[in-house]
Amino acid sequence: MNHKVSIPQFDSIIEVRAGQSILDAALKAGLDYPYACRSGTCSACKTQVLSGRVEQRAYDAAALSEAERDAGLVLACRAHPISDCEVAPVDDEPAVPSRKTECTITYVERVTHDVVVVRALPDGGQAVQFLAGQFAVISPPGFPAREYSFASRPGSPELEFHVRARPGGNVSSYFYDRARRGDRFLLNGPFGNAYLRKDHPGPVTLVAGGTGLAPAKAILVEALAASPGRRVDLYFSVRWQRDLYFDDQFRELAATHDRFRFHPVVTDETDTPYPRDIFAVMAEHIEDFRATKIYTCGPPALVRACQDFVYSRGTSPQDCHADPFVSQESQQILNSA
Repeated sequence: MNHKVSIPQFDSIIEVRAGQSILDAALKAGLDYPYACRSGTCSACKTQVLSGRVEQRAYDAAALSEAERDAGLVLACRAHPISDCEVAPVDDEPAVPSRKTECTITYVERVTHDVVVVRALPDGGQAVQFLAGQFAVISPPGFPAREYSFASRPGSPELEFHVRARPGGNVSSYFYDRARRGDRFLLNGPFGNAYLRKDHPGPVTLVAGGTGLAPAKAILVEALAASPGRRVDLYFSVRWQRDLYFDDQFRELAATHDRFRFHPVVTDETDTPYPRDIFAVMAEHIEDFRATKIYTCGPPALVRACQDFVYSRGTSPQDCHADPFVSQESQQILNSA
């Protein structure tokens, strides 16, 4: 049975067919509805149900918490109306339109045993437009497309990405083992909804796991530049001390910027000078969980645990933005559900 869905932000009423998601119907109607993965893994299409009933189909739990569901939020890419309804995408900043750009690699550095930093220049000499915290879909010649977050500050002529080599990962292995200066790739983007909200006047808390440091780095640099008096804390969680990277840079930044604090955490190793419990460190340093914006980037388990923790301390779902790094295999499973 078809249902009508009203979307006040677009001054539109769309018809959603049986078996069709709200997002698919909105895109088919030509609406510039926010989205990225279309598989229930990234939270870019997070939507408030204002009235009516919606069936929320299978999705990755890191993309939408229980508290958010209880507050009437759904993921439009996995939401199917079961009555006429009214919805509103949760998007409080104008979208940057995605576009395809050819890029040339200018720099490759292995910074840990399994992480490589790749920098590239877009053709034409014009900076790629994106918001700090967003990601791009990257396609090296002869390889499938993969998603990587921007680590560079918006407006920078040179783009930066952090790639973790995954066992059996053709694209990540290419970047780690074989990518060289002068190699080219196609970039499509930006995508993603876990970007810096510049109009938020309060503190910014960044929680990064592994290469989730990439979007956290972009948000950090942009937040300090946009509002030098704003307090920013970066909690960087890794399993082993050898997984830490760029920590010297962040310590130097903290030494010269009195509103920034860096908190490295090593969870699986005991003989280190670093704490092991990231949430104990957060509880020690965050004065008011209700006043800060939380940006979590990294493995879904970390994103999920962080959301549960900060919600229990009073952070509202609207102040918690997440970019879970979901593997290609997990996306395929969710898409088939």
